[in-house]
Amino acid sequence: MGKAIDPEFEVGYVDVSKPGAFRELISAETEQRLREGEKLSVIGLTYGKYAAGAAAFHMEEEHVEIISLYVSPDFRRKGGGKILLSVIEKIAEELDSWVSVSFSAFDEESRTLEALFAAADYELRDDVDYRSYMVTLADCEDSEALKKAPRDNRLKYFSELSETKLKSYNKQAEAKLAPLPVGGLLSEALDRELSVAYEENGRVKGFVAIENMDYENGIRLAAAFNGTDNPMVLMWLVKAAFSVAEKKYDENTPLLIDVVDETADRFVRYVLPEVEVISRTYDKLV
Repeated sequence: MGKAIDPEFEVGYVDVSKPGAFRELISAETEQRLREGEKLSVIGLTYGKYAAGAAAFHMEEEHVEIISLYVSPDFRRKGGGKILLSVIEKIAEELDSWVSVSFSAFDEESRTLEALFAAADYELRDDVDYRSYMVTLADCEDSEALKKAPRDNRLKYFSELSETKLKSYNKQAEAKLAPLPVGGLLSEALDRELSVAYEENGRVKGFVAIENMDYENGIRLAAAFNGTDNPMVLMWLVKAAFSVAEKKYDENTPLLIDVVDETADRFVRYVLPEVEVISRTYDKLV
């Protein structure tokens, strides 16, 4: 695995085409980005003969983005996370780059990461384009803005659409540079009973894509798009998605919402004023 930098840990590059024992230590996002052909680097942490941790990152000329960093619970509190981070920082230093990492803080794993980056003198940023929010379905049900929104008959749930139609919608969305969930509109992670599209003349003009997520059996608004001049379209889509979610899931089910621009951010805060920011972005100059 490479030269030992700790009496018991060793770190080295992982062959992403054959990750072996490190596969379970690599995040789903990392695997998806690799499948899509993105050039990521993965380093593995071993403790004796055991795969103890892994970190994935993307290197640019002046920036190193950490995609994931994970140490198996059996090997924590031994400095493994700090070792992985120090290796990445050393790489960034050689490239005369800065390091950043973004993640959502909603469970024990993310709190561990927060502590790691804070201890390593990373700066928490507020001025980021990407944000994640968390609410419950009960908060959605109480939204006055959604209660006032009417239903439109041009809405189609993904569960009502054929694979051919969804492929067509996905191709149209890509052509419009619409935000898409990882894996697109045919992703197996999507809950098709909740995900809904807005159609005009056989073409997709808007959609809301909802994913199932591992955290407490929650759901995630992974992508939303309104390609019309009518600002109410997004309200119709969100109301349609949440109305089914409220019937399918418990009212305390957490809903994660990702936003990627100021317009989406204002919309979320208007519709759901009780949202809690859970996204974290840390930076460090090395």
